[in-house]
Amino acid sequence: MAKIKAYDDKALRKSTRVVAVIAGIALIALSIFSSVKYSAIIGVVLLLAVVFGKETYATEEGISVEYDFFVFKHVIHWGFEEITDIHLEGNSGSYQGMHFLKDVMTRRLLFSRDEVDQVLQMAKSRNSAIHVENID
Repeated sequence: MAKIKAYDDKALRKSTRVVAVIAGIALIALSIFSSVKYSAIIGVVLLLAVVFGKETYATEEGISVEYDFFVFKHVIHWGFEEITDIHLEGNSGSYQGMHFLKDVMTRRLLFSRDEVDQVLQMAKSRNSAIHVENID
């Protein structure tokens, strides 16, 4: 089964993660040593947000978004049978944006230039009625 991982342009940098962990621990410590208890909640949420993972794939069945949160894993799947349109962004850079439309919802994913054709072939093999269009 082909599984093509989409590029995540909103991923946190390592320095941002380190600062968020330090800030979360500092807020929890502030809560312990003072009477401000709400800072502990904010600190815990900040720490949990740092370890939260999200990966998006194009598979032969459709588009899958996998959320990983330690013991809890959640998958949102859009089958190519449900997707009505694919819009391709203009040519710039080494990645190309693809907009997948399902009903009134849209999901924008970035793939490398050589992977775009593979994704389109997978989509067309599952649903020949998908409308593909270039947008600028």
